[in-house]
Amino acid sequence: MKNSILFITTLGMVTACGGGGGGGDSSGGGTPTPAPVVAERTMEDLSIPDELDYNPVEAYTLSVDASAEVSGRALVSIYTEFASQSTGEVVPVYDSRIASLSLQSGKGSIDFSSAEHVNEFLLEIWTHDGNPPLQKIVSAGNENLVW
Repeated sequence: MKNSILFITTLGMVTACGGGGGGGDSSGGGTPTPAPVVAERTMEDLSIPDELDYNPVEAYTLSVDASAEVSGRALVSIYTEFASQSTGEVVPVYDSRIASLSLQSGKGSIDFSSAEHVNEFLLEIWTHDGNPPLQKIVSAGNENLVW
C-alpha cells in the first residue's frame, strides 16, 4: 500500500514537471531574419527655422498703485491658475503663486517670469485688517502689468 502511494506521487511529480522543450513549431529552425538597417541621423539633418524661440518663459513687470484702496501694510500675490465661482468670487490655486511683494503705502513694483502659455494672471492684495483680499485679473498679453 505504501509503495503504491509512493509510486502514484512520484508519477504525478514527473508528469507535472513536463520536461521542458517549450513547444513551438517543428520546422527545424533556420537562420533568423536580419533586422532592417536604419540610417543614422546627424545634427546636419535637422532643419530649424530661424524665428523659432527656444525660451518658453516670458518676462513681466507689475506696477501696483492701490494707495486709494489700501492703507498700511499689504502684500500682493500673483497667480497663474484660478477658478471663477458662480458667485463671482475668484479662487486662486495657491500652489500656482509665482511672485509676491510687500507694498509700501499701497505701492510697489516687481519683475517676474512666467511660462508663455499663461493667458492671464490673478492679482490679490492682502491687507492685515482681516478683510478678504482685493482681486484683479489682468491679461498676460502685455509685459507691463498695472493695478
